[in-house]
Amino acid sequence: MSTSYHHTPVLLREAVEQLVTSPTGIYIDATCGLGGHAEKILEQLKPKGHLYCFDLDPEALTFAEKRLARFKNVAFIQNNFDKLKVELFHAKVTYMDGILYDLGVSSMEIDTPERGFSFMQDGPLDMRMGETDMSAEDVINTYSRQALTDIFRNYGEERFSGRIANQIVETRPYHSTTTLRDCIRSVVHGPYINKTLARIFQSLRIEVNDELNALKKSLKFAIDMLRPGGRIVVISYHSLEDRIVKQTFQEAVTDCICPPRDPICTCGHKAVAKKITKKPIIPSVDEINKNPRSRSAKCRVIEKL
Repeated sequence: MSTSYHHTPVLLREAVEQLVTSPTGIYIDATCGLGGHAEKILEQLKPKGHLYCFDLDPEALTFAEKRLARFKNVAFIQNNFDKLKVELFHAKVTYMDGILYDLGVSSMEIDTPERGFSFMQDGPLDMRMGETDMSAEDVINTYSRQALTDIFRNYGEERFSGRIANQIVETRPYHSTTTLRDCIRSVVHGPYINKTLARIFQSLRIEVNDELNALKKSLKFAIDMLRPGGRIVVISYHSLEDRIVKQTFQEAVTDCICPPRDPICTCGHKAVAKKITKKPIIPSVDEINKNPRSRSAKCRVIEKL
């Protein structure tokens, strides 16, 4: 893979400003990708500070290692961020001063046809971010009609989920992104077809990589391991991710989480964090014009009490 691959990190200045509160602290980039945010974080750290970069994608980590070769206070871990706690335990890290999540699929993955993430280019129905057993081809060709409908509805919020699932089951097998795209186009028409395609491909990617469950698990680990005054910064790109982040953060900053109808508190829950951003930080018009992929980004931040 070329080390000159162009990548534009989203909300770069804003995210790193919110994250780094101590230049000698221990920080985690949970979704290192091509190392854009990691590079900015390392530029803010003193030699005693340290950054641990996680990514499931070995190609992305190889690129990031070359990009960040000039820094000596960085380590790379090829694993999903839901393995955060065990991997940091092996690295003898028991606490951290901040963690950044830049969710979603990377530009490199989208722009590499062989990875199968995009309906815009012909490639195999893969969509695996790491070395997982199941591919998008397996999902499309082996899941039941109802299971496909549920995935498209729950992970893509697609109104034509049933119609699309039915057409796939009636005409499968499918092995490439473009043949699946043409199948979807045969049953959904009109000016918003590209949005439907994006939702279906998103839902397959989430299913293949178990993204939402991994996020829930990782955020809870992150809150536990955060040092008082440390921060969690999350950049999300669609409503499903953002909803999980918002709900997890809300629970962390709330004392009682009993149902509102309960007359007295029985949960014993105490707030462990405070919100730093009342409303999510969003990209400026200038950033969106320069990098259209940033347009749906939302950044939320909490700080450990």
